[in-house]
Amino acid sequence: MTPTYALAHVFIPNLIKLKGAATVISALERKDMTHLDQLWSQAFVTHNPQFAAVLREPYRIGVFTLPPPKELGEAHMVGMVVKKGDPAFSRYFTLEHDHVLAKKADRTLLCERDGQTHKKHGDGPVLTGDWATDSVAWIDCFMELIVPTRVQRKK
Repeated sequence: MTPTYALAHVFIPNLIKLKGAATVISALERKDMTHLDQLWSQAFVTHNPQFAAVLREPYRIGVFTLPPPKELGEAHMVGMVVKKGDPAFSRYFTLEHDHVLAKKADRTLLCERDGQTHKKHGDGPVLTGDWATDSVAWIDCFMELIVPTRVQRKK
């Protein structure tokens, strides 16, 4: 397990479990990076994350970058969502690095962690390298699972 993999799949979920996703999102809203700083030191990595906190009524959303992934399964960034007035509603998403062997091309993969469960939801957004563009595309990607805006075809 690489340090970056451990961040996305162990350390951040543990932080959310101990502090609560709402507390972590509140810290991002206040630009208080103490919660994140402890993650980097715990994983023995140096990282200056880009982050955003967004309100899409009734959801509070927080996203931030992780160190650039080098291996499959490591995440580019994570996102968490809580619902105002519903303390039981909390979801945690990872935008993972993946490789399509048939196309010999890298891609991103939208995944969700819920306790010990790790679910792959499908393709994530194509990353441009521009944080303003990428963070919105990332939020739109996982919020589509919570508040669908596109017509879903029956399988």
